[in-house]
Amino acid sequence: MKFELTEEQGLIQQSARDFAKEFLDPVAADLDRTGEFPTAIVKELAKHDFLGLHLPADAGGAAAGFVSYIAAIEALSRSCSAVASIVNNQAMSSYAIYHWGSADLKKKYVAPLIKGEIIGAFAVYEHGPTPGIGPDALTATKQDGGYVLKGTKAYVRNAGVANVYVVFAITDPADPKALTGFVVDATAPGLKVGPKHSTMGLKGCPVADVVFENVAVPEGAVLGTVKKGREIVTRTLALASIAEGAQTVGIGQTAVEHAAGHARERVQFGKPVGTFQAVQTLLAESKTDCYLARLALFNAAQLVEDGKPFETEAAMLKSFLARLGSKILLDTCQVEGGMGYSETMPIPRLFRDIAGTNLLDAPADFPDGVIAASIN
Repeated sequence: MKFELTEEQGLIQQSARDFAKEFLDPVAADLDRTGEFPTAIVKELAKHDFLGLHLPADAGGAAAGFVSYIAAIEALSRSCSAVASIVNNQAMSSYAIYHWGSADLKKKYVAPLIKGEIIGAFAVYEHGPTPGIGPDALTATKQDGGYVLKGTKAYVRNAGVANVYVVFAITDPADPKALTGFVVDATAPGLKVGPKHSTMGLKGCPVADVVFENVAVPEGAVLGTVKKGREIVTRTLALASIAEGAQTVGIGQTAVEHAAGHARERVQFGKPVGTFQAVQTLLAESKTDCYLARLALFNAAQLVEDGKPFETEAAMLKSFLARLGSKILLDTCQVEGGMGYSETMPIPRLFRDIAGTNLLDAPADFPDGVIAASIN
């Protein structure tokens, strides 16, 4: 199958590529060094409608469709996947609130998230093996007029800069699989953000634990239906897996292109190293991996846009790229040799970013459980 973007989708991807060259290329290395949250860039992303590509016009979005969103994420990731990770977490937050939130929640949060006026965080994971299990699992106890949240969410992206958190808690201790979603304002008394984790890659996208110390929320903060939050988690994380696939493909393409350029210029034994068969093999395999991954990526994105089941394809894409992503960076680093290992070159940053992209979202039963369950 040869997937081709429509004219509109291609223009959106080119616009994202142009944006990345103007705003991300000049700061990507410094962002990796400092780890500072790129507030000004997020505002520029909002100005260019990149924070609302995936949502319809009635939400204030650009109504460009999920394929266009994925095409933009791929383009942004070619320059700075940390920024793409911020956008993805923002997008998953607005997606969940738009699709499962009440009219009041939508009115309060969705448009400001699209406009970049507030930052969102989608908080699912905990320190236990799965949400709802473990000594600090987030629980929600019913009280008059609402709930009280107590526990911890772990490795939350956009933590500390987020104005709103989409979280999932146990409302029935007898049924730890029955999660309930909540939308929690960052200013809620008792909500505390732990120290920022010093991550290996994706610098600039903050990651921290978020602690809920008897945080009171009204009944109107419930996302969807009580005890039906796992359905929200499953669908949204599947979408996130496709978006993370776009990040991986974007990073991989940049690594391949940089390694190929180096191979043309680096001379050993009187000729460019790109003329040596061993180097050609590394480049050819890496290029092929990117090509096949991109086909799987846009096939999954098209299923979402067509309203067809996509969870299995998203799981296979995640599983596929978890293996191939690191291999692409290993091979391109090998092409560049000692120079590729140097921090003056982009490969080390890309290597760290591709690892973070594939590791930050990894619940125990996804993706292998989804794939295995789909086999007839």
